[in-house]
Amino acid sequence: MPYKHISVMKEEVLRYLNCRPGKIYADCTLGGSGHARAVLEKIMPEGLLIGMDQDRDAVENAEKVLAAYPANARIFHSNFIYLSDILSQLNIKGADGILLDLGLSLYQIEGSGRGFSFRRDEPLDMRMDTDAEMTAADLINGTDAGELERIFRDYGEERWARRIARKIVSIRKQSAITSSSQLAQIVCDAIPSRPKAGTPG
Repeated sequence: MPYKHISVMKEEVLRYLNCRPGKIYADCTLGGSGHARAVLEKIMPEGLLIGMDQDRDAVENAEKVLAAYPANARIFHSNFIYLSDILSQLNIKGADGILLDLGLSLYQIEGSGRGFSFRRDEPLDMRMDTDAEMTAADLINGTDAGELERIFRDYGEERWARRIARKIVSIRKQSAITSSSQLAQIVCDAIPSRPKAGTPG
């Protein structure tokens, strides 16, 4: 699937970043590069856009989308937590504006094949950065029940974290959990059914 992503609130982003010719801006989550291209059009001819994304697919897409701006765009495969290191590498003291569009992209959900969507039967990967060693399958199959519960409770705010963790541990004793649909079914089975209207509960 081609990297497709619709950039939302583009005009608002440009306005609040106050994009001006000759200035330096950082797009720390390139995604489909729609925002990055819009920023570049505003800061030409001497401005600089520093773009990064931890998803290699997004970086490869950016290299194509922004190919018309070879002198004005620097693209990095990196997490935004390393922005200061990248600025130092470029001998730049700071940026005039920084954009972070956090969350999953449509491409990651619909086209990456990494198990971000429970509507498909895909490998249980869920890595934003495919160079990272640990997959979701590694985590689900190799983490003890207490730590799984903590992860679901603290990061997912999941009411039934303990039940889900225990169900996962029980199932994986029989066979490894390897797909997104398999995990989705385990979670559904672990959560008590809501009583129907009018049913005592």
